[in-house]
Amino acid sequence: MMGETIFVASVPAAPDSDSIGGTVAGIALILLICVVVVLFVAAVVSAVRSRNYAAGGKAVWILLMFTFPLLGPVVWFVWGRRSSMVPPQSS
Repeated sequence: MMGETIFVASVPAAPDSDSIGGTVAGIALILLICVVVVLFVAAVVSAVRSRNYAAGGKAVWILLMFTFPLLGPVVWFVWGRRSSMVPPQSS
């Protein structure tokens, strides 16, 4: 037994369910953050370009969006974008 070499094969361990679940949760969290960021940026751009509000109204909406980064953009797209605070123009 003195000159024999023993080779041991290394088999990678199968991933356990905790590491797979953590990976899926991490990917889901990253996707959720990306969706929120895109929604936020789209809402701010939409508010800035809106013709329904004067500068003060736009500033209030943008302040609300920064204060409530998820709820603010959702409320903007559901309600704020179609409402108006520009006074009627006189001839």
